[in-house]
Amino acid sequence: MGNKFVSGLVTLAVGFAGGAGGTAAVMLLKPPLLLPAQAAPAAAAATEPARTLSGPPEIIADLVEKVGPAVVNIDTVTRQRNPFYEYHQFFQDPFFGGGSPFGMQDRDQKPFFMRKGVGSGFVIESDGLIVTNNHVVAGASELTVTMPDGKKHKGKVVGKDPGTDLALVKIDARGLPTLPLADPATLRVGEWVVAIGSPLGLQHTVTSGILSAMNRDVNVNPRVNFLQTDAPINPGNSGGPLLNLRGQVIGVNTAVAREGQGIGFAIPVSTVMDVVPQLKAKGTVERPWLGVGVQDLPEERGKMFFPADSGALVKEVTKGSPAEKVGLQAGDIILEVDGKKIHSASELIWAIARHKKGDTVKLLVSREGQKKTITAQLDKMPDKVANREQEESQE
Repeated sequence: MGNKFVSGLVTLAVGFAGGAGGTAAVMLLKPPLLLPAQAAPAAAAATEPARTLSGPPEIIADLVEKVGPAVVNIDTVTRQRNPFYEYHQFFQDPFFGGGSPFGMQDRDQKPFFMRKGVGSGFVIESDGLIVTNNHVVAGASELTVTMPDGKKHKGKVVGKDPGTDLALVKIDARGLPTLPLADPATLRVGEWVVAIGSPLGLQHTVTSGILSAMNRDVNVNPRVNFLQTDAPINPGNSGGPLLNLRGQVIGVNTAVAREGQGIGFAIPVSTVMDVVPQLKAKGTVERPWLGVGVQDLPEERGKMFFPADSGALVKEVTKGSPAEKVGLQAGDIILEVDGKKIHSASELIWAIARHKKGDTVKLLVSREGQKKTITAQLDKMPDKVANREQEESQE
């Protein structure tokens, strides 16, 4: 996930040389001192009855009671190749005396080992449909979903999209409490938010903060315009909900800044609304495709070569793509999509991702200093592009 960001998935190696056990270090913090907005006059303090503080702490406590039962813990078991196995087999050769080198253990003689992982999720439909992160369940051979009351269910992945890091898990249950999705248009930077999940494997942990920013491009996933929050998010929170004070999901917690204290990121609810119905219906996402490789404009650029102040620079045009069919060329600068200004390559990707196969988009393009409008009909993204583990910025 890049050098600066890490996912919120906890993994615990089992039966693997070098796996360390032990107890996590815990640091106790003093609770914050809550002050009233304005101190009462000293003379009146003795006669006025004590007043109970009302505000976010009380609202959050009520909120957690209401929404908590819909947040789940997800334990996974993944079968992985043991990198020490071939090394061990090499030293079994009679030339080396047929013995293991110093430090080799019996568990290193197995070609595979089982890795355990911990993540979070939330119920979106009462018949057991659960939203989580793709990286929580990717490659898992076993899934166990634990409800807040301790009841466990065997889980099955019914849909996943590596492109947005979202997945759907199904359990055999009925009448489960669910979480509603917020209207993306109602999100406001600065509003209080609550994160619930299993950080460091500590099930059903609640943290709070504010929505710090929206539309963040953090070089983790070019297809997601992340929400940023200062609500503490740690490994294990992945897949859990980020909620507003109305108890609505505004995002799915997925990453933390490795070098930034208290900075977390969530997949926005707008992306969830687009992806989840497709995962439920087909198990995968059919992604729209323009067929251009793009990058941001160089920071130091000559006006002769890059006459635009902002936009997405076309690096390459894929043969046979919608972009080639309408005459887009390498060196073009895409300034607008459907009348909305484009400031970066990521914004172009987000703008195209909001559409579907067959949609027509109107592009304002700068070519050699001259502006022109080009209309293109989007196609389905080819599987060889959609399935790349590390996609370049391409639309």
